[in-house]
Amino acid sequence: MTPREFKQTGTSLRNEIVKMCYESRAGHVGGSLSSIDLLNVLYNEAMHHDPKQPNDPLRDRFVLSKGHIAEALFALLAQQGYIEHEELSTFSRFGSRLIGHPNNKIDGIEMNTGALGHGVCVAVGMAIASKMNHDPNRIYCLMGDGEQAEGSVWEAAMAAAHYKLD
Repeated sequence: MTPREFKQTGTSLRNEIVKMCYESRAGHVGGSLSSIDLLNVLYNEAMHHDPKQPNDPLRDRFVLSKGHIAEALFALLAQQGYIEHEELSTFSRFGSRLIGHPNNKIDGIEMNTGALGHGVCVAVGMAIASKMNHDPNRIYCLMGDGEQAEGSVWEAAMAAAHYKLD
């Protein structure tokens, strides 16, 4: 993507986030808006993934540890083709798959998140498994500042260093 295309995509994604939060009267607008450029670059440039093959064992994986910004991930997954764009209007409504935190019943979501400090632990485990299997895929994890003081986060960081994850 060109810088102009990134900017246009980012604006479109921001509009979707605000619309979802406004219409549902739920969500975390600030965290979602501040993270969407990272997700935009990851999914449109860095990550190797295919919405038509969401369970490809060699796909790159993304774990949203700060699960309370699920609306950003949902908007991005709709833009990528993992979910139908129309489903975004069901965000945080009774019976919707698009609840307040990511859930792995949706293609493109690797794990349910929301409990602080768990996402990075699972991401480190995924990375260790990929390294042991000599898989070429990469594991990405986005964390929030509120979980940095969790002991499990520091244990995951020490494990990542011990196993020389890159």
